[in-house]
Amino acid sequence: MTAPGDEPPRWVLTLYVSGASPRSAEALETVRRLCDEELPGRVELQVVDVTDEPALAVRDRIVAVPTLVKRLPPPPRQLVGDLADVDRLRAGLDLGPAPAQPSGPGAP
Repeated sequence: MTAPGDEPPRWVLTLYVSGASPRSAEALETVRRLCDEELPGRVELQVVDVTDEPALAVRDRIVAVPTLVKRLPPPPRQLVGDLADVDRLRAGLDLGPAPAQPSGPGAP
């Protein structure tokens, strides 16, 4: 049984993309995969296409896409550029190093 203060933090992320551009599609795939693998059930991910909702981009002062905005947990952050690099994404979100993958004989 966990105490109320022992619950993992809730994550609130917004990914700003531009239509179906290859960089935006790659960023979306990488961010979703990271959320599914590292933050299952603890993340709210909003995806905003700046061509459809430019007012949201102006509100958050988005100057380039793709951009990932981390609102929670603190501190807030904006990650801009190559969001297909999982290690860079993990570092920017303060997730620490990637979990070790099994290796050697008998590893899947």
